[in-house]
Amino acid sequence: MKVLMFSWEYPPHMVGGLGQHVYDLSRFLVHQGVCVHIITPRVKYYPDFQEENGVFIHRVGSSYREVENFKSWTFRFNSEAIREAVVINHKVGGFDVIHAHDWLVAYAGRSVAKIFEIPLVTTIHATEHGRNLGLHNRLQQEINEIEKNLALEADRVICCSRYMQEEISSLFGRPLADLKIIPNGVDPEVFQALPERPRFSINDEDKVVFFIGRLVPEKGVCYLLRAMPQVLKAVPEALLVIGGRGPQQKELERLVQNMDLDDRVLFTGFIYNEERNYVYNKARVAVFPSLYEPFGIVALEAMATHTPVVVANAGGLSEIVQDEVTGLKVTPGSEGELAEAIIRILTDDGLAERLLNNATQEIDSVYKWDVIARSTADVYEQVQTRRQIGIRS
Repeated sequence: MKVLMFSWEYPPHMVGGLGQHVYDLSRFLVHQGVCVHIITPRVKYYPDFQEENGVFIHRVGSSYREVENFKSWTFRFNSEAIREAVVINHKVGGFDVIHAHDWLVAYAGRSVAKIFEIPLVTTIHATEHGRNLGLHNRLQQEINEIEKNLALEADRVICCSRYMQEEISSLFGRPLADLKIIPNGVDPEVFQALPERPRFSINDEDKVVFFIGRLVPEKGVCYLLRAMPQVLKAVPEALLVIGGRGPQQKELERLVQNMDLDDRVLFTGFIYNEERNYVYNKARVAVFPSLYEPFGIVALEAMATHTPVVVANAGGLSEIVQDEVTGLKVTPGSEGELAEAIIRILTDDGLAERLLNNATQEIDSVYKWDVIARSTADVYEQVQTRRQIGIRS
């Protein structure tokens, strides 16, 4: 089985969780006997071609810079990706399946699948409608149309949760039966390496509250910040560490200044894997207060590092976390509930221990990447067989 993946994110180019997903899925597919080639944008100082973990990585076009027109950059990358795919396809003697991850590579995925008349599988990690809590301008409407065409033309659509299954079916009209739910996974081994000298230090007496993710409105970080005065009143040693970057960062930093929380909130900016591991090692609780979350892989990562979690009862997060069993769930946008849940974990060691023990068992039984890779390989085999006998999805 030879599979060509298209993804606009792949390490070291990481914007959200998509890049980590493609990295883990591809290397565990290799363990299943699948030959995986990935086409992804170029990254400065990284080779145009490399083999890593048995995966063949092809980098084309240019890396995206925020000063560029994103729409134009996407078209150029897809054009370069199609040209590269034609070359690779000839070299490997033909691919069996195309796997496109999200709308940014939809044009390349759909085009190459048609050119070579082979099945197209797509994983829709999130939707434009969901990310923006609606469609508010022309660009968002155009992206929504691209997502719709991708969802309708693919031989099979993979999504990560029941929440996303229902959203995709409702938005794009694809029957639920055509949408295969395969959850994201987590590999606990990747959280073991620690930096020799982290850029920031955390005092031993600090009780770390950790958020990691892209700083955009749907992640709900502003509600976490507004909950902190109540948390600090009960637990003065609490320190909120915000890992990640995004367009909302300046606004959030101003909110911290206005609330006079500068000495109890730390913005790390972009956070490297080893630094992320360092913070998790120090953290007493990880908090993810999203308003919209297709899956919530960060919650799995926290659980894999033996860090108790507090999550908003939203989207995929609500499916991952069992309230009072593997974590605590709160109403999205409720600062009071957030504060109360954080305080409970910071002040009740017995509760924290029970939650993290249950979460560890859940990780081991449900979210192992080898199981997820096997399920994905099964989808490849199914679409290939159905295409051969003339049945679509």
